[in-house]
Amino acid sequence: MALSGITAAEDQMIESLTSKIDHKLETLSTDTSYMSCIYRVPEKPRKANEAAYTPRLVSIGPLHRERGQLQGMESYKLRCLRNFSNRFRVHLRDLVRFVARGESHIREYYEDTINLNKEQFTEVILLDGIFIIELFLKKHSFELREGREVLFENRWMRSDLLHDMLLLENQLPIPIITGLFSFVDPSFLNGITLHVLAHKFFKDVGNSGKLPLTECCYSARHFVEFLLFLHSPTHPKELPLFPATKFENTRSATELQEAGVKFRCAKESCLFNVDFTKGELTLPSLKVNDWTETFFRNLIAFEQCGYYSKDITSYVIFMDNLINTRNDVVLLVKHGIIKNALGENEAVADLFNNLFKEVVTETDNFYFADLCEDLNVYSRDPFHEFKSKWFRWRRMLRRDYFGNPWSFISLLAAGVLLILTVIQTACSILQVK
Repeated sequence: MALSGITAAEDQMIESLTSKIDHKLETLSTDTSYMSCIYRVPEKPRKANEAAYTPRLVSIGPLHRERGQLQGMESYKLRCLRNFSNRFRVHLRDLVRFVARGESHIREYYEDTINLNKEQFTEVILLDGIFIIELFLKKHSFELREGREVLFENRWMRSDLLHDMLLLENQLPIPIITGLFSFVDPSFLNGITLHVLAHKFFKDVGNSGKLPLTECCYSARHFVEFLLFLHSPTHPKELPLFPATKFENTRSATELQEAGVKFRCAKESCLFNVDFTKGELTLPSLKVNDWTETFFRNLIAFEQCGYYSKDITSYVIFMDNLINTRNDVVLLVKHGIIKNALGENEAVADLFNNLFKEVVTETDNFYFADLCEDLNVYSRDPFHEFKSKWFRWRRMLRRDYFGNPWSFISLLAAGVLLILTVIQTACSILQVK
């Protein structure tokens, strides 16, 4: 019987919708360990640099599998699966069964709804998981490569492949890769784990090659998070009880130098081991290469999409403060703080000046807030403020008057003329008396 004021048709619709929603609630997972962590990059940062979030060579996972220009790698993935199965004498049925059993859980790592049926999704995860394992093994052991494999021999393909492996949208859950890795003959590995192989594969990204694996790295859900854990602060900063209402950016490297700040390269490789003591700013070195922008952009995107910390974002903000022009890069390169593998210093300056666009950070999450405050207090006290002005004035004189011999001669002549004029005037006054 219909409720008062509701027709029978409306009542039937309500019952139908209630049943559908109830079914969805029943099937909703309550296992928080599989909450989504592989996100679509938001529109604003994507517009700033589309290429930094888009695969060039290979699709990993379901989000970019339909891109036509990436289909050429699908046959290579099949060869990887065949080689893996034959080398370790693993039946294909066992691999398919293993992935199919975890299919529903694997889906929950992705924020997007994946419009693939169970068979299609299982195939994608299996092929891509074995591809990654083969990639890591071939990177580690040259003898596993099939002759001169173009994927490793061609410099541009190697660069594009590493770029694609850094993308937030191009990830597989590490637990499923670890499960497939368990099919590898232990005697072949000699104790080497998947995470050790991943560490070696990403050694040219950020400071990965100089940083040790930590316990957190083994709990990473995908390789973007793996790299984030690898580069995280050794001593995480606790959030203040009373968040700051604002924080002030510090001056650029050249402006700080003008105010008397000295720069030194730290012995440690952790990006967050930055110290300012007695007028000396110590920073770890960072190699800036073809993957630096992709690396930072995708880690920032991961943090902004829901990760609890904003440490990498803080580091990028801090470096953006220090680097405004090529002169700032020249200064940091001179002290070994920046290792410029891009060539042009302007390219490094542009990279850091553009990384933080379209990103919002809460003030209480800024890791270097106290450090920036100390730098500002130091550079703005009367003595260092005067020193900064004197430095700029001296630089202006050098540029405008001592930049070439003719400028110097002109200035000297003007000085001599002024002195002679003063002497002549003085003599005239004495004669009158």
